[in-house]
Amino acid sequence: MIEPLKLKKICKKYGINYEKLINTNSNILEYGQYQNICNVLDYLRDELKIEPKNIEKCPSILYNSVGNIRSNYKFLEKEQIDNYNVEGCLHILSTEPSKLRETYYYILENYGIRYLNTKTTILKVPVEIIKAIENKFPDLKKKNVLQAAISNVGVDEIERIIEVCKANELEITGTIFKRSADEIEKI
Repeated sequence: MIEPLKLKKICKKYGINYEKLINTNSNILEYGQYQNICNVLDYLRDELKIEPKNIEKCPSILYNSVGNIRSNYKFLEKEQIDNYNVEGCLHILSTEPSKLRETYYYILENYGIRYLNTKTTILKVPVEIIKAIENKFPDLKKKNVLQAAISNVGVDEIERIIEVCKANELEITGTIFKRSADEIEKI
């Protein structure tokens, strides 16, 4: 846990907008620790050259271990994923390293490198969620499974979305999982 005043001082030192950081994810106050936040920011700023505005969009990275972040970065760098952009994918670096690797190898084996390169953010999703969607919706296209998994929508809501699409003869596309079933029905 970190006090707001201490976090404000850190933000000032690293050129981060405190208000944006807190508005994006206030959990940093509960889960962040002073020295860990400084270590992570040193790594992101000095070694990875991440701009403060990108860190503001993903505050959860600040309450992760710098060792895990470094491990994930080295893994992704070694695997040479084409569309991986560290500035836009800080949430991937925040993933538990063993979970990131498990997801990476599962997607590589079951979907192929093409899907990893087009849906890189899938690496933040645990394999259990992907498998749950696959098992519940075996007729869903591979790309739609990944889009549903990335959407952070629960399996029950995915089922409702699919039912609404079928009832209204709507094509299931990647953007469909960005809305709730109720929103889709209204449209």
